[in-house]
Amino acid sequence: MPCMAALPDGTFLIVNGAKQGVAGFGLADFPNLQALLQPVHQRISILNSTIVARLYHSEATLLPDGRVLISGSDPQTNNPDGTPKFPEEFRVEVYIPPYLNQGRTQPSFNITNKDWTYGSSHTITVTLHQGTTSTMRVSLVAATSSTHGNVMGGRTIFPEFHCTGNTCTIVAPPNAFVSPPGWHQLFILDGPTPSHSTFVRIGGDPGGLGEWPPFPDFTRPGS
Repeated sequence: MPCMAALPDGTFLIVNGAKQGVAGFGLADFPNLQALLQPVHQRISILNSTIVARLYHSEATLLPDGRVLISGSDPQTNNPDGTPKFPEEFRVEVYIPPYLNQGRTQPSFNITNKDWTYGSSHTITVTLHQGTTSTMRVSLVAATSSTHGNVMGGRTIFPEFHCTGNTCTIVAPPNAFVSPPGWHQLFILDGPTPSHSTFVRIGGDPGGLGEWPPFPDFTRPGS
């Protein structure tokens, strides 16, 4: 029942859920309020606690500024007297991962082309405040759907890139096996600190999910 959000530095934030029972309705107890961080090649670390019990139907979503939006919980169960043991939650929390609480200025970048084909190259200009482009990293975090204590489609990819001065060229993932078609948040990392992201689409829209229905009686929103 916990949610695992992929982060731009390759780590994962694990939140929500319960310490006893199983997912769904009144089958879980003892909410997990400890946020866990799974670093790369290291043991899982316990971070600061959240403040809201979030069980079934909870979510964790990476925001473009690198923080994580934590929301939801609708176990739909009551105590014997009819009072809700864990009520439906409308409060939201924003969790600040360790890479944003060190007092460092976030880097930034500019990009023009946001619609990428597989294996294509794209130029960005970067502004770094701590390190240099020799220690910079670039990451692509897939846009996810978070519900029912799951985060579908979560992955972090570190594409190839090279830089001359503050101009860098990023090579898109090679194929759909590495990166299924869809939207991704593009980040740069100045040491441990990520930038704000820009959404880029990789692999086009082969399923036509972004097309409006071609029906004569369909009115496009906003028209």
